[in-house]
Amino acid sequence: MTRWLILAALLLQDADVELDADRVPKTRTRGNVLVRNGTIHTVSARGTIRGDILVKDGRIAAIGTELKAPEGVAVIDATGLHVMPGIIDCHSHLATDGGLNESSQSVTPEVRIADILDPRDVGIYRAVAGGCTTGNVLHGSANTIGGQNAVIKHRWGKDAKGLLFAGAPRGVKFALGENVTQANFPSNRGKRFPNTRLGVEATLRRAFAEAQEYMKRGAGARRDLRLEALADILRGDILVHCHCYRADEILMILRLAKEFGFRLATLQHALEAYKVAPEIAEAGVGVSTFADWWAYKVEAYDAVPHNAALCTRAGAVVSINSDSANHIRRLNLEAAKAMKYGGLTEDEAMRLVTINPARQLRIDSRVGSIEVGKDADLAIFRGHPLSMSSRCVTTLIDGEVFFERREDSGEAPPFARSTATLRERSRGREGAFVFVNATVHPVSAPDFVGSVVVRNGRIEKMGPKLAPPPDATVYDASGLHLYPGLIDCETSLGLVEIEAVAGTTDDREIGNVQPDLVALGATNAQSEHIAVARANGITTALVVPSGGLVSGQSSYVRLEGWTPREMGIRETVALHLRMPSIPEEEEPKEEDKQLKELRELFQAARRYAKTPRDLRLEALQPYVRGERPVVIEAGTPLQIRTALRFAAEFGLRPVVSGGAEAWKVAPLLAEKKVPVILSTLRLPARRHDPYDSAYFAPARLHKAGVPFAIRTDSSSDVRNLPYQAAMAAAYGLPRDEALKAITLHPARIFGLERGTLEEGRPADLIVTNGDPLEIATDVLLVMIDGKRVPLESRHTRLYEKFRARIK
Repeated sequence: MTRWLILAALLLQDADVELDADRVPKTRTRGNVLVRNGTIHTVSARGTIRGDILVKDGRIAAIGTELKAPEGVAVIDATGLHVMPGIIDCHSHLATDGGLNESSQSVTPEVRIADILDPRDVGIYRAVAGGCTTGNVLHGSANTIGGQNAVIKHRWGKDAKGLLFAGAPRGVKFALGENVTQANFPSNRGKRFPNTRLGVEATLRRAFAEAQEYMKRGAGARRDLRLEALADILRGDILVHCHCYRADEILMILRLAKEFGFRLATLQHALEAYKVAPEIAEAGVGVSTFADWWAYKVEAYDAVPHNAALCTRAGAVVSINSDSANHIRRLNLEAAKAMKYGGLTEDEAMRLVTINPARQLRIDSRVGSIEVGKDADLAIFRGHPLSMSSRCVTTLIDGEVFFERREDSGEAPPFARSTATLRERSRGREGAFVFVNATVHPVSAPDFVGSVVVRNGRIEKMGPKLAPPPDATVYDASGLHLYPGLIDCETSLGLVEIEAVAGTTDDREIGNVQPDLVALGATNAQSEHIAVARANGITTALVVPSGGLVSGQSSYVRLEGWTPREMGIRETVALHLRMPSIPEEEEPKEEDKQLKELRELFQAARRYAKTPRDLRLEALQPYVRGERPVVIEAGTPLQIRTALRFAAEFGLRPVVSGGAEAWKVAPLLAEKKVPVILSTLRLPARRHDPYDSAYFAPARLHKAGVPFAIRTDSSSDVRNLPYQAAMAAAYGLPRDEALKAITLHPARIFGLERGTLEEGRPADLIVTNGDPLEIATDVLLVMIDGKRVPLESRHTRLYEKFRARIK
């Protein structure tokens, strides 16, 4: 039997698959359809209305109430659903088959993305399944002047020509900063000019000076495709989309655009745009940025999630982009973060992924809003599109259905933003607090409205009818909610500061076998990531080393303390190892070398007699005795099965981490009572996995009875832990179980004392003005071990500092 037949058999045996035939919608409209009785977010002067949309020949023909469908026209019932304009991603790399950078030279505007579009890229289908209908497919950022972009519609199933957005203006990718200078690729530095930001500016000037000379020579000049493209840029026939980060380089490209007269349409990423937002707005240049990415390299270290809001307030046209086959699937939710960080309204947030990117691409006469005469690019959601509870159920492009969720029912929770505030009613002695009139969510017991008393770092009393102790500081939490502090049970928080800078990363050691390494000793208590995560309700974390086969031991820390020892709650919690990647084929003739190495290590640990002393074997003793859990990184069904057999052979207490395909072997995991640690905001593991498999995986595990918890496996993204859980809730996991997955469940899996509000427990709690699983909810107070900790962070300081520049 061939490898591919075996692979297909494994897929069919383990779980349902999503073949290309399954991705073809049942509903066909031929461009004529009536969308009836929906909540329509027009993103126009009409605002949000309840009504119908009539589509004829791919264009919106009428918007109103009680519209009639002409004979033979399909009807989509949108009762209880939300309809928004198709989402537009102003920075995508879909359909490029990896052909992103012509990096042999720094100036290559003659190359064109349209020449290499790959319509078979399953990312197109996954994007349209998230309501995204249009993408600006850009060249990569290795070049100062890169190739020409292609604006496409995500018409899954069409050929390359059928993807192109007819009539969209031409564009080209410029890039500034670390990627162009190859600052993060030491082996490449010195091999190609430029290597500095000075050289980047010089490269641009030299290119345009040469193009100007070419234009002067006119028809008599020998044809040069590169100079011809540069000339079209100078004539304004090609729009410039410029990758940039730092404020100084943003100002440089604004100056050059004015000096040479080219049309600078967007600043792409522009993570420091908020520092020079007035200058950008005055120049009339758009900003297409990330919602909250930061710290992955030096030029991203001053990024703040308030960037989109600050630039909007300064008067710039702002969009949120993905630059990712993963994030493009939920750009509506990325846009919602601008409500939380910077206070944009619902309408302003929705504009970030609809009409604003349309304006930046100069296609707003066709798409970006729901108006008569525009293309009928529509995304229909169950739940408000800016709510974490929402999911896309139908997507239309030019009035034709390109995505249709196979089964969908139920009601999403209402979406509302609370303005309730926490009030200090009276001041008591240090260490004694009481929260009154709060909606309390203990997680381990039913919710109630009442009081929680905190004394000496622990919860003293809680209940519906408690009199406030006379010596306690009283907080009136009327209209507010109390939850346990959230737990990220797998993170590199404190070990990684700036991902691209080796001197700030301590999560990965060289060598295959390092069981005696302990995370706590290298955890940086002054890491800026700690305060950022804490401000969104994460109070404790399991800090985990990685790399090699046996990475070391994790430490459980509180997100507060001057030193690692002050942060430490438990120095050693679990051993972390990685199951080797085993080929999915017939049984290999020889045992996998890395698996053999693991087996020999644990055999040696069993035999260890303390002399001569071996710190690595000594570190393994609590684990071979079954006293502590062993966390095994395993993704595929074969890896997971191998991990379970390995654990049984050596009497280990296994926990499967990663578990990208754990849902496929859920019955086995349930039978063995093995917990799983996983993430949801990621791509499906395989091309033919269902588009939402990462989202529904926790629900499948829960239904099978598998213990599980949800992680971020990050340092910079820990603050988004609640949204990992929320996505699971949107796709079938009961909402109370989603909350437990980041509180009670990780505490139980690792034997920790936290994750719940109970009398006698440590007072780790948060006060919110809504459900912490909703992006729009604000965390108003964080308490760790009964101590109120500040919500200030590097991000809030930068926000307050530069907000003062915006009038």
